[in-house]
Amino acid sequence: YFRRLSSFESLEFSSPSVQKDFIRLDEDLFTPLVGKKKIYTYETLDFWEQIKTPRMSLRCSSLYLKQYRLNTPKLLSNGDATVTANIIDDVYVHPSSKVHPTAKIGPNVSISANARIGPGVRLRECIILDDVEVQDNAIVMHAIIGWKSSIGKWARVQGQGKSGAKNGISIL
Repeated sequence: YFRRLSSFESLEFSSPSVQKDFIRLDEDLFTPLVGKKKIYTYETLDFWEQIKTPRMSLRCSSLYLKQYRLNTPKLLSNGDATVTANIIDDVYVHPSSKVHPTAKIGPNVSISANARIGPGVRLRECIILDDVEVQDNAIVMHAIIGWKSSIGKWARVQGQGKSGAKNGISIL
């Protein structure tokens, strides 16, 4: 049967001495199939990137924003008359989101549906998910802000932003 594990449970079950009642795709299924030459690959020249870590989520978001710039620039908020904030480089703002004109956003920012970005807010290298509120003068950098979160006035949520850093981003 299938069930979702918390990250803590996953660590707990990584010990070989612990009995488990689930299958890990990479270790329990794919590795034996590769050994028996019973698994195949599909090679593509299309855009594709593996996401294994939260840091990779930010990287992939950045890559998609670059793809939008090259292939469908109208999806980006650069020069979009509906977003009057200070936009730097590649930024996506969902049409249902509200962004204050004094906010400074970018580069590499994705803002999902129904987000509210207040006056003086600074967003850089981040993903803002649905129904998030970022209040006045808050700063969010190198971070993923989860659904229905609220960042208070003058708050700072900032990861290290170093690509080689083990814990380089903040997640809320």
